[in-house]
Amino acid sequence: MRSVVRSFASFIPRQIVRQLIETGASLGLGGSRREVTVLFTDVADFTAKTERADPSQVMIFTSRYFAALSDEIMRHQGTIDKYIGDAVMAFWNAPADDPDHTVNACRAILACLAANDALNTEFRREGWPPYDTRFGLHVGDAVVGNIGSSDRMNYTALGATINLASRLEGLNKNYGTRVLVSAAVRARAGHAFLFRSVDSIRPKGFADAIEVSELRGELAHAHEADIAMCRRWDEIFASIVRDGASETTLVRLSGFLHDYPGDSIAQFHAQRFRTASQNAGAAA
Repeated sequence: MRSVVRSFASFIPRQIVRQLIETGASLGLGGSRREVTVLFTDVADFTAKTERADPSQVMIFTSRYFAALSDEIMRHQGTIDKYIGDAVMAFWNAPADDPDHTVNACRAILACLAANDALNTEFRREGWPPYDTRFGLHVGDAVVGNIGSSDRMNYTALGATINLASRLEGLNKNYGTRVLVSAAVRARAGHAFLFRSVDSIRPKGFADAIEVSELRGELAHAHEADIAMCRRWDEIFASIVRDGASETTLVRLSGFLHDYPGDSIAQFHAQRFRTASQNAGAAA
C-alpha cells in the first residue's frame, strides 16, 4: 500500500490516493465549493533565458527548480495542482482541511524564496541563468474537485479566486516586486507576517476594488528598520488613496524616495503622478 501511495501521489494528491485505497471507491468527475488559498508562481524572463539553451538542459535545470519549490509547498501542507510551462499552481485547504491554510501558504512562499535563492547560487556556479520567481496569493471560495473526462481528469480548483491569484502574480512586473497578495490574505495573516500596501486594482469579475500588498517576511523575524519602513510607506499610501496628488502627498512621497531611492513601489507611484501631470498639461 505504501508503494502504491508513493507512486500515485506523484500524479494526484496523496490524501486522495489514501482515500481511494481505504474506501475502494473510484474517482469521479465533480467537485464542491470550499475556501482555499491559491498560489501562482512564474519565472521572470524564462523564455529569454532558455530559448537558445539545449532543451535537455532546460528540462534538467527546470525540474530541479520545480522540485525545490514543490518540496517547500508540500512541506507547508500545500497541494500542487499543476505545472504550467515554468509556472506552478498550488492551493491549501484541499483536499485535506487546514484551519491555518493562509498562514501556511505565506510561510511556504517565504520558504520558496529562500530555496529559490539557494538554488540560483548553484545555477550560477554551474553556468546556468538564475530563475527569479514571482508569486501571487489570494484566499477565497472556489470549486474544488475532479474536472475533465472519464478517461482523463485533473484534481483542481476553478473560479474567480484562482483568476485573481494568477493576476496578482503577473502584476509583480508592474511594481518590481516578488510577492503580491490580496487584502483577504493580509487580513488573515497580518498578525504573523509583515506586509506593505502596493496599489488598488479593479480586476475583471470583481465588483469592488482589490487592495494589493507585498509580503515582506515573518513579523517575528522582521528587523525594526523594515517594520518602520513599511509603516511609513503605508501612511504615504493612505495619503495617496485619500488625497491623490496633493502637495502633502507629493512631499511625503519625495521624502520617502530620498531615503529609499531604489524602492520600486514608490517609484511606480511617483511615475504615475508624473504621467498624470504631463497628460493634464498636454490637455490644457
